[in-house]
Amino acid sequence: MREPDWYCDEVVPKLIDVDVVRETEQVLAFRPPVRGFGTDHVIVVPKRHVRSLLELEPGLSADLLQVVQEVTRGFVDAHGGCQVLTTLGDEQHNRHLHLHVAAGEGVARFVSRR
Repeated sequence: MREPDWYCDEVVPKLIDVDVVRETEQVLAFRPPVRGFGTDHVIVVPKRHVRSLLELEPGLSADLLQVVQEVTRGFVDAHGGCQVLTTLGDEQHNRHLHLHVAAGEGVARFVSRR
């Protein structure tokens, strides 16, 4: 039985309204309809199903990382910094590779601000 996949089932085919930030032939970056964390939050996904980072092929990884870099450049310019996060295994709530780019209130602080 196939696992539910919000990205493949609703986001990529554009069955729900998302704010598209960047799109290539293989990758979609968007602001989700419900903010996850941070005051600014973008999710970057491969358009075809890839279960996790552990199954990502080199060709797709280059395109995915390029889109993540473009999104994060905008975040650094706008917010001074950001975080990029993905989860694996039992921590992964949706079994489709997705990277969160987030900034502002609500993100974990790994260094103290001076």
